[in-house]
Amino acid sequence: MFIEEKEYQKIMKSMPIFCVDFVFRCKDKFLLIKRTQEPVKGVFWVIGGRLRFKETVQELAERVHTREIGRYYSDFKLVGFSNYIFPDVLEARATHTPTLLYLVEVQEEFIPTLDETSSEFMWYDKLPDEMLHQTNFITIV
Repeated sequence: MFIEEKEYQKIMKSMPIFCVDFVFRCKDKFLLIKRTQEPVKGVFWVIGGRLRFKETVQELAERVHTREIGRYYSDFKLVGFSNYIFPDVLEARATHTPTLLYLVEVQEEFIPTLDETSSEFMWYDKLPDEMLHQTNFITIV
């Protein structure tokens, strides 16, 4: 089902848009990508995206991992839930995003193949403060 952009903008401004994020961890470092789009434009964040109609979390993971970092990891576990409410910004794709957070353990730091939704990456020893403050962790990351 395809929704015209104008209609989708109305939907995003009037109801929560459900998302799924993935924390990639290698030992004590986390993969963060610098976003080029709102609502966290210019911020280093984890990879993730909106859940599409009738899409499973596994299907979303394959789509988002492949698009945002150029590789897919099928082994991940649920570690938390967030209910982000971002400031209204003109170009924001979504401002209220209930989000499931999954952990992906990797054996080595890798160089991701980034798409247009991010401009750079880093392996960092801390998750973004806003994520830490707004996430209800069900297990320790």
